[in-house]
Amino acid sequence: MNQTFNSGRFAALFKKHTLENYKTYFMSVGVLAGLLILFMGIASFANNGHLLLGAQEAFFIIFLLLAGCIFTSLVFADLGDKKKAIPALTLPASHFEKYLVSWLYSFLIYQLLYVGLFYLIATIVISFGHNVPGRENVLLDLFDKDRMAYIAFVLYPVLHAIILFGAIYFEKLHFIKSGFAFFIGIFLLGLINRPIISSMIDKTIVGITIFSPLEITDGKAYWEIFPPEIQKQTIGIVIVIVVVLLWISAYFRLKEKEV
Repeated sequence: MNQTFNSGRFAALFKKHTLENYKTYFMSVGVLAGLLILFMGIASFANNGHLLLGAQEAFFIIFLLLAGCIFTSLVFADLGDKKKAIPALTLPASHFEKYLVSWLYSFLIYQLLYVGLFYLIATIVISFGHNVPGRENVLLDLFDKDRMAYIAFVLYPVLHAIILFGAIYFEKLHFIKSGFAFFIGIFLLGLINRPIISSMIDKTIVGITIFSPLEITDGKAYWEIFPPEIQKQTIGIVIVIVVVLLWISAYFRLKEKEV
């Protein structure tokens, strides 16, 4: 029998995990649904029954990322409790199978459930609103190029990989410590980014952040330089590589985990 992955053993582990946690997951979905109803309901009421696309877009991105990060930070919470860590680590399943179950729930299943829940709540809120000629209530199109809702699916893998690694690496306060480490890393990258750019350009740098357009001035004129398409593709490839490396690192960190 394959000691790394066995479909029968994985199916049994997935079923066990689902049966043990479905009540908690249903309660979490209920809380998330309540928050979406509250915020979208208030937004609709404040705008005379019209749920703006901009509001839907903001709620979609914020709640997907925030709720997803909190959920991901808790998938390995048992490892921080010695009483729970012993049975979790000694369960007759491979580390890869345990990791894969948590990855599927926190990444794939979560996103699928969230999208379905969001559109269900948005549809309900819109149904209680009213249409005004020329100002109809419409649902957010995730693939609308004029909107930025799709950015959530770009950011979530990055945040998920960071939080998942932190959930395994840190013993306690996984979400807070992972978030703190993330922002410290972004701060340090931003700190060294400007001097590097300044050393290459003989102009005054107005403002520079990672992966953003370059803003420069000579005191009289102002320029904003956008990266070429090939550079955007390169950035995308780098992000994918970083995410995959973090996922792999999280797995190997789990393999090294001891009580």
